[in-house]
Amino acid sequence: MSEKTPLQSDKEETPNYPPPDYITAAREHGIPLRQSAPIRKGPQPLDVPIIKYLKTHRVILASASPRRKALLAQLGITNIEIQPSTKPENLPKDALGPYEYVNATARQKCLDVYATAIAEGKEPDIVIAADTVIVTRDGRVLEKPPSEQAHIKMLKHLRDTRFHKVLTAVCCAAPKADATHPGYELAAYTEETKVFFAKESDGLPDDVIESYVRTREGVDKAGGYAIQGMAGMVLVEKVEGSVDNVVGLPVRKTLQLCEKTIFRQGEENESDVDDDE
Repeated sequence: MSEKTPLQSDKEETPNYPPPDYITAAREHGIPLRQSAPIRKGPQPLDVPIIKYLKTHRVILASASPRRKALLAQLGITNIEIQPSTKPENLPKDALGPYEYVNATARQKCLDVYATAIAEGKEPDIVIAADTVIVTRDGRVLEKPPSEQAHIKMLKHLRDTRFHKVLTAVCCAAPKADATHPGYELAAYTEETKVFFAKESDGLPDDVIESYVRTREGVDKAGGYAIQGMAGMVLVEKVEGSVDNVVGLPVRKTLQLCEKTIFRQGEENESDVDDDE
């Protein structure tokens, strides 16, 4: 029998241990390791002044919409008080036109809730109000459907006209630092988003719309169907503009309005100038 070569001997006599992990091997050899930053779980709230302020002050949302509250909660603003306005939304749609109507309704909600809070002796640090309407291609503001059948009819109409506009007006009011008349600073803004429905021939027959409404997915009758759960993929072909506007609260513009009414009081209200764009 021939002798084993050195290579063969080494191979056969080397224990079959798994190699050490990198950190263990580095430490054994005296290699310094940098301390890694601790792993943070989940997204961190934005560290900006207006969000810090809203998180630590009395914020009233003049709306019963859970989606509006959820959008603000995603920013870490979880201390929001919900106090919907009880004032009837009976402004004349035809006389005002859709942009002026939605803006005036948001202002009405905002001032109504602000005045109610003052009357109760609990001055808020800011009131945020919003109103959302659907506007058809011919410029009509659609009434919110009062029943399931009316809701189905509305969605069929929107599908057959292919696209419509969703308008959301946001209005913020905060106490004036110098207490000058009228005692509050107010700013408002209106945003437009175009929503395109799928065609009936592309897979959106009547029974799909009927099923959508009956599963209560269509609870948000002002346009939230465009991005809600499966609805966005089933009903809507595309959205042009701010997606959060379809839910009813354009977040970036809302934060700008809050900054204006709290930190930049007395400056020209650029948001109002943009209302009719």
